[in-house]
Amino acid sequence: MTGTIDQISQRLAALDRQIETMGDTFTETYRGYLKQLGQTVKQQIVLSCYRICTENYPKRFLALSVSERQKLQEDIQALARQTATDLNELLKSIDETRIEPEPEELPDELEELLSETELELPDEPSLTPLEALTIWQEQLERSVTRTLKAANGNANRLLQEAEILPKRIPQAVLDAAAKEGGDSGAANLLNVLVSASEKSADSDAPPPAITALMHVVAVNLRLSEIEFNDPGVANWRGKLRELKQQFQALAKDYQKKRREQSIAEAQLAWKSTWIKDEA
Repeated sequence: MTGTIDQISQRLAALDRQIETMGDTFTETYRGYLKQLGQTVKQQIVLSCYRICTENYPKRFLALSVSERQKLQEDIQALARQTATDLNELLKSIDETRIEPEPEELPDELEELLSETELELPDEPSLTPLEALTIWQEQLERSVTRTLKAANGNANRLLQEAEILPKRIPQAVLDAAAKEGGDSGAANLLNVLVSASEKSADSDAPPPAITALMHVVAVNLRLSEIEFNDPGVANWRGKLRELKQQFQALAKDYQKKRREQSIAEAQLAWKSTWIKDEA
């Protein structure tokens, strides 16, 4: 039985090494993915704002002075460049801010992140290579989503400050409309009707009986849409998808060996304390 336990431990160690090597491959693949995504998002921010200003709100854009138009365009270009930079630097920022979870916090986090692989939760705070890579991937994917969401908000804020979009429509309303699946219209644009009413100066005044509907077109970059429409980003996402499939296969093998290890150790412990009944 001891030999079996040793063999299982050696197999687990080999899987750990495989996962660590796969982690390096993930890093390089994500690096290429984020670079391509940054370039595409940079273009889409400018293109989305261009369409809003020239196709959806041309009169408002024409009402701006030449200097105001130039400032808006410069601000949009700066936002596009910064968003591309933020995406390219996500790998570095996540590595720098990675925090080892506290023992009491670990089970809940791993229960969510490792549910697909059905991994057992560890009793100790240290993470195995499998657990660490799973959490790292989840953190990175969430950071990509947050970066795009921030870009949407900043782009719409610039358009509101230039009085292209109505100032009285909060970004939270646009976020909610996008989440509910408003009509996308053109690529990376949100085309939606939102309720709008003027607030009274009297805080005790009742709300207006009639609320007008306002048609709003705003920037709404969507990762799924970008990956579907851009061949370069789609190619990198395909590579990531293949890696994740390999990773899931390793995770299942790892979990199987962990279970075999627990069974073998329990059987050995049973035999070590068992006293044969001679009666």
